[in-house]
Amino acid sequence: MQASNIIYPNHSQSEGFFYSLRKNRSLSFYTGLVSLLLIPVYLLLSQLDPRTVMGINTWIKPIKFAVSIGIFLWTMAWFLDQLNDFPVFRDRMEKYFVIALSVELILITFQAGRGVQSHFNNSTILNSVIYGIMGLFIFPMMVVPILMDRKFKLLSSKFDPRILISIRFSLWILAIASIIGFIISQRLAHAVGVPDGGPGLPLVNWSKNGGDIRIAHFVGIHALQVLPLFAFLAIKQSWNSLSVRIVSIGYAILVGAVFVNAMFSRPLI
Repeated sequence: MQASNIIYPNHSQSEGFFYSLRKNRSLSFYTGLVSLLLIPVYLLLSQLDPRTVMGINTWIKPIKFAVSIGIFLWTMAWFLDQLNDFPVFRDRMEKYFVIALSVELILITFQAGRGVQSHFNNSTILNSVIYGIMGLFIFPMMVVPILMDRKFKLLSSKFDPRILISIRFSLWILAIASIIGFIISQRLAHAVGVPDGGPGLPLVNWSKNGGDIRIAHFVGIHALQVLPLFAFLAIKQSWNSLSVRIVSIGYAILVGAVFVNAMFSRPLI
C-alpha cells in the first residue's frame, strides 16, 4: 500500500514514494540524493587522509551530516508534499531547508578539508565567520516546524487522524530538538562534565565518560521518521489514534529524559 493511499483513503494514485518525491519535490529529492552520494566520497577521503580533529578522522563529521541531511530532506519533502493547499508557503519552506542544509554541509566539508573544527570554532576570524554563517542559516529551524504545524492543523479534516497526530508531534519535537541544538551552540560544547573529544560510542561518538547533549538533539530530529512510520504501522494493524498519541507523548518524554540525563553529566551507556 502506498503512503498516499493511507493518508487519503479514497486516493487512486499508485505512484511509489520516491517517484512521487522526485516528481513533486524535485529540489529536495535531488539535493538529498547528492548529499547521500557524497558519503562514499567522504569514506574514500577518510581512508586517504589520516588527519584527525578532536581525536577522530577529519572526514567522519561530513559523513554523519551527509547521512542526516539526505534523510532529513527526503522526509521533509514528504511532509511538504502534503501541503498542496499552501503552494507558496510549501515552496518557500522547501527552498529554506535545501539552502540552509546545503550551506551547512558545504561549510562542514570545507572545514574538514582544512583539518579544523567546523562547530564551536572561534579560533580565527575566518573560523568565527564560518561558524556564524552556519548558525545564521540553522537558527530559523526553531520556528519553521511550528509554522508547518499550523498549516497541518488547518488541513486536519483531510488526513487520517493517526497520520496527523504523528506529523504534528514530530514537528513540535523537531522544534524542541532545534532549541537543544541552540543550547549546544551557546555552550560551545556538546559534552557536559567532561571536555569534548573524549572516548565515544561507535559511529555516533557520543561521550562514554560524561553527558552528551547531542543525544537529545539526534533523538528529537528523528521523531520526523519514527512517529509517522509508527502511524503507518498503526493504520496497517487497525490500531486507534490513542496508540499513536501515547507513542508520540512517550517519544517526547524520551527526548526530555536523555537531555536531563546529559545535563547531569551522565553518559548514555
